[in-house]
Amino acid sequence: MVMKAARSTSPTVPGTYACLLADVVARWDIPAARLLEGSRVSPENLLSPIWHLDYSEFKRLLKRAVALTGEPGLGFHIGLQMKISCHGLIGYAAMIARNVREALEIGQSFIQLQSSTLRMRLEEANGVAHLHVEEPMPGYPLGEIGTMFIMLGFVTMGEAITGRRLTGHADVSFARPAYFDRFEHLLPGTVSFGQPSHRLSFDPAYLDLPLVMADLVAARMAREQCKQALHTMAGSGSLISLVRELACDETMGFCRMDQVAERLHMSERTLQRQLACAGTSFSAILDELRHQRALLMLKRGEFGLDYIADQLGYTDTTNFSRAFKRWTGMAPSQFRRRSPAPL
Repeated sequence: MVMKAARSTSPTVPGTYACLLADVVARWDIPAARLLEGSRVSPENLLSPIWHLDYSEFKRLLKRAVALTGEPGLGFHIGLQMKISCHGLIGYAAMIARNVREALEIGQSFIQLQSSTLRMRLEEANGVAHLHVEEPMPGYPLGEIGTMFIMLGFVTMGEAITGRRLTGHADVSFARPAYFDRFEHLLPGTVSFGQPSHRLSFDPAYLDLPLVMADLVAARMAREQCKQALHTMAGSGSLISLVRELACDETMGFCRMDQVAERLHMSERTLQRQLACAGTSFSAILDELRHQRALLMLKRGEFGLDYIADQLGYTDTTNFSRAFKRWTGMAPSQFRRRSPAPL
């Protein structure tokens, strides 16, 4: 079943993304039923107000949409049609916030209610604001189309809630696609390809722009509803998945328990108690994440043991080797010799 009342442990995206995709593809006179052929999504799913779609299923729908339309730049079309209503309660809370900064803080705090394959992080440095679009789950990249529509979607939604034309610069990790020239004139800024990460950079003065539908009383209520929804998700069997998603940051490395508890809007003691009720602990989850990351980095064969130990948060190679032997029964160097060379 693709439609889920509660989030599964597998990566998901908002079901409204599939609805948006169907609307965009309809411009090529392709009905939703044809787009959904062979998938586990039914036309009835598109009518549901709140649902989540398996990440892999959505990627297949994107691929089919490109094949049906013959448009490799479909991500631009989707991003230009992105509406804040696609993001449900989070979108509503962001739309009625005081200003752009508060709207982005809401997205940053509660985006895990919508998707486990996406994370956003706002920072200001050297007179420039940067909105980082991160992929916290190794093996589940947004891809070229996904990155395009997410990042352009942020700009489209920003213009809708401020009533202002927003300009800036975008960095993306993939190479410049052949079709980009057809869309470049539609963009409110410049793009650099082949960068280390995805991010939007803009004048920090934009952060203080008031929102056209700001409602301070309703905004406080909406934030509380987001917190309640997050607690409900944590109590419905998804807490371990949420902690796994939040405990490892691609940029900052592994997080402390208090940092994860803060992002879940609960006390450290409450998080510790709920994890214990679920039969695990924060340290056990962190240990498992380090184990998985160590295996991936060793199999890639391009990192030295000192670098891997540092990335995993160990003080030295000896401590890392001791932990790795506990996980696998062999030393890291021995595991690397036995692993097949990456393709």
